[in-house]
Amino acid sequence: MKTLAIDLDSVLADTMLLWADEYNKRRNTNIGKNDIISWELPEVFNMAVEEISEIFTHIWDRRWKEIPPTEPDIAKTTNLLHKRGYRISILTKRFRPSVVNVAKWLDLYNVYCDDLLFVYDDRPKGEYPFDILVDDAPVNLMNIRRPRKGILYNQPWNKDFVWPNRISNLGQLNELI
Repeated sequence: MKTLAIDLDSVLADTMLLWADEYNKRRNTNIGKNDIISWELPEVFNMAVEEISEIFTHIWDRRWKEIPPTEPDIAKTTNLLHKRGYRISILTKRFRPSVVNVAKWLDLYNVYCDDLLFVYDDRPKGEYPFDILVDDAPVNLMNIRRPRKGILYNQPWNKDFVWPNRISNLGQLNELI
């Protein structure tokens, strides 16, 4: 059985919608997710990494129920991938306090998974056990070598990154795996 690892933020959970909303409240601005054209948020928004992280922590602590899935049929899609014979691992980098609410969010949207793997340090995702990784951050895919496969989930911040395997929704995985 092959393992399909799927990132959480911006692949399953559309976290950046709430991140932009929270940023707007704090800075009295009006940006949207599509204005986030680079994953280098400190440079794009002239903010400290700690403030960026604090917004993510706040969202998962106080507003996790408001985070929509990236796709309307996320439960159906993850279940179908499992029924096709894939072991589904959610592989996500995060701060420890958000772990409980991440699990609650996955339950709220009935996202199927066999494993829930939390990365707390800077260990590259490529060092974890999987056959296929779906992620929105190009840095997480760059060191993956055959026979493993990295698939980039399209988001505004990665549209200029050249990558051979891209999808706009998880249903498109059927064509690539």
